[in-house]
Amino acid sequence: MSFLKLDLLLVSILFLSCLWTQVLVSATLPRAEVDALNQIAKTMGARDWTFDANACDLNETPIVLEEGPTRIITCNLGIDNTSHITEIQFKRCNLSGTLPPELVQLPSIQKVDFAYNYLNGSIPVEWALLQLKFISVFGNRLSGNIPSHLTNITSLTYLDIEANQFSGTVPEEFRKLVNLGTLRLSSNQLSGSLPTGLAELKNLTDFRISDNNFNGSIPEFIQNWKQLDRLEMQGSEFHGPIPSSISVLEKLTQLRISDIAGRNHPFPDLRKMAGIKRIILRNCGISGEFPEYIWRMNNLRILDLSFNRLTGKIPNVATPPSLKFMDLSYNNFTHQNPEQPACREIQNLNLNLFRSSSGDSNLSGVLPCRNNFKCDRYWHSLHINCGGNEVKVNGSTFEGDGQIGGGAATYHSQDDTNWGFSSSGDFTDDDDEQNRRYIATPDSSNLSELYINARIAPLSLTYFGYCLDNGNYTLSLHFAEVQFSNGITFFSLGRRLFDIYIQDKLVERNFDIKAEASGALKPVARPYNVTVTNHIIEIRFHWAGKGTTALPKRGVYGPLVSAISLNDPNFKPEKKKVVPIVVGVVAGLSLIILAFGILGWRYYLRTKRRKERGRENCELELDWPTRQKICLGIARGLAFLHEESRFKIVHRDIKATNVLLDRDLNPKISDFGLAKLDEGDKTHISTRIAGTMPVIYSKMES
Repeated sequence: MSFLKLDLLLVSILFLSCLWTQVLVSATLPRAEVDALNQIAKTMGARDWTFDANACDLNETPIVLEEGPTRIITCNLGIDNTSHITEIQFKRCNLSGTLPPELVQLPSIQKVDFAYNYLNGSIPVEWALLQLKFISVFGNRLSGNIPSHLTNITSLTYLDIEANQFSGTVPEEFRKLVNLGTLRLSSNQLSGSLPTGLAELKNLTDFRISDNNFNGSIPEFIQNWKQLDRLEMQGSEFHGPIPSSISVLEKLTQLRISDIAGRNHPFPDLRKMAGIKRIILRNCGISGEFPEYIWRMNNLRILDLSFNRLTGKIPNVATPPSLKFMDLSYNNFTHQNPEQPACREIQNLNLNLFRSSSGDSNLSGVLPCRNNFKCDRYWHSLHINCGGNEVKVNGSTFEGDGQIGGGAATYHSQDDTNWGFSSSGDFTDDDDEQNRRYIATPDSSNLSELYINARIAPLSLTYFGYCLDNGNYTLSLHFAEVQFSNGITFFSLGRRLFDIYIQDKLVERNFDIKAEASGALKPVARPYNVTVTNHIIEIRFHWAGKGTTALPKRGVYGPLVSAISLNDPNFKPEKKKVVPIVVGVVAGLSLIILAFGILGWRYYLRTKRRKERGRENCELELDWPTRQKICLGIARGLAFLHEESRFKIVHRDIKATNVLLDRDLNPKISDFGLAKLDEGDKTHISTRIAGTMPVIYSKMES
């Protein structure tokens, strides 16, 4: 009996499903909404789009998400057996018109997503008459003040106007949007202080206001947002400290605050945020010791406390089981010896300690975890092809680092070079915690080999050269914007801004490659005069939270550099290093030829005398192995004088009469009357004749 009931139930479900499908197929859009849809397309700049009563069947999505254009129209079935549009998505279509006021002719519309286009103007006042729940105009050219009529759409739960050109203040009327869960205002030109009305938005789960020009402090009323999951305030021009009220936001999983003014701020109390996964408190003027409770956050994956004033010892970093990336660079910790825990290789953890210790103005700063490093020699130039392979340009060899990996906390230096780099940060929302996109290459361009690749970093990219001779140098930094494009397309709307520090001094603020080169995919070089005083050059490219982070796709931002060239304009290869070698080689070859001639002549004369006199038992027999031995001995003696002796000696009077043979036919170089010591910084062009002193150099045998 139970099986019969089950069969009847299945048949009923199948019948109702077929009936509903038939109704949907027969349901069409009313003529008014079809006309409105076509007018919307024209207003937005899609002149060749045409819709009909079957527009609800439209679902054009890219095979690869966030790559191709998306056109989706979603409808529901009304009581009059007709469909009504509830959702429109026209994303990545490069529409260059304006936002359509005709949207008001779609009474059931609830969601509009016009992200990644080239739209201008502002948000139409007509939209305030609708019951919209979702508005996204991310990545366009909308400008002017945020319209106050937008706050009349009290049904809104999601509002994203990021990456536009809105200016002015945030309207106090935002307090009316009490249903709002997501509010994204980043990458605009907003100013002033945050209005107190935002305290009423108690349902907020996602609040982002990075890359703006606010003033004042981070408001205490953020404690009202107890449902908050993500808080992002990077490069927003706020003053510190971070309010203590942040401690009540126990549901936070992502906390990103950076570049706030002031110093000697306390470390905020985060101990109640048990589920937090990402903590970025970069350049927040935080001082004091590292809080131990951080290691009890079992879900923490990324920790960035760089560019603060943290002190004390770095604790045992092997404790947090989930931690993958930790950046403690540019702090005042106690110097890390190789024996300390922080300097030991830890499985599954990328740790950056570059410039992490107080007083790191010498090699211990750029070469952390290495004791008593000393330079074997000093260099006068440096050439790096950042992100590429080795290449020769105008006679200079640019060493490449294209085979070196990246990550949220990467430090690289190797023994056979005198340079390295430190890369830190995690690309925001790119779903790639391994940061495999640390080298940028354009799809196609006419750029030369020096500019075709570039190294990028999400936060800070520092190139350093060490073991350099002190003095004045000419530094050239080479750039080409290879991730944006030109023309009327959202690919051209990205803004890459970063700061440049040379020898820890700010030389460029909000440097914009595209603006400097008058377009994307164009090379530009910036020269600087620098002074090396402690044998170190340090060039830091730093993202201070400015510029877009998701155009043309998420995770495109941060410093980018193509090549670095450093030269000492006054340096010329010194002859002191060349003269002994040249003299040694020429004299050695000449002496060998001369010795062979002398030995051959002596052999001829003695053979002749033996034949004439028949006194073979009294004559010296010199076979060819013996002659070779004599010649090699002379060569070894010269090599010893020029290169191996403690005091480098230039004989300057090598001739056959000054080479003596002992009873075992070992050659001895004699007569050092014209010899001169190699005095390092002096050449041997001028001298005094000191006479002839029959000195035998007794250590020339190898």
